[in-house]
Amino acid sequence: MDCLEAHTLIDAGNSAVWEILTDSGNFPVWDSGIIAISGEVRNGGTIKIRTRARGRTRLRVEQVPGKVMTWTSGAPPWYSFVRTFILTPEAGMTRLTVKDELGPLGRLVGSPWAVTTEILTGFTAAAKQRAEILN
Repeated sequence: MDCLEAHTLIDAGNSAVWEILTDSGNFPVWDSGIIAISGEVRNGGTIKIRTRARGRTRLRVEQVPGKVMTWTSGAPPWYSFVRTFILTPEAGMTRLTVKDELGPLGRLVGSPWAVTTEILTGFTAAAKQRAEILN
């Protein structure tokens, strides 16, 4: 699997960061890569996202609320894309890690995003800015 990840330390609690990552209605407000999300970002749910880079994609959502969430498309492990969000408490703040994994055959069609380390870093920076403004 190809894997990229980015981290940031956010001056907000886990619950505040989690609220931002599961608020589908406001994703387009703070994340420049996502134009729209339909569906609820909840455990066992399915969401449809529209991105500037790749158009529309359907993703399955799995969660351990307040700690970890995955968005998966395709059939793991060979033909898949998985975005994992990990929230870790650290010194009264929250470390957000976002990891993208693309299965070997998934490279044929790519991920829902045109993923680079810079894009993931931009995503975590935007989440940080949103959480710290709302905190």
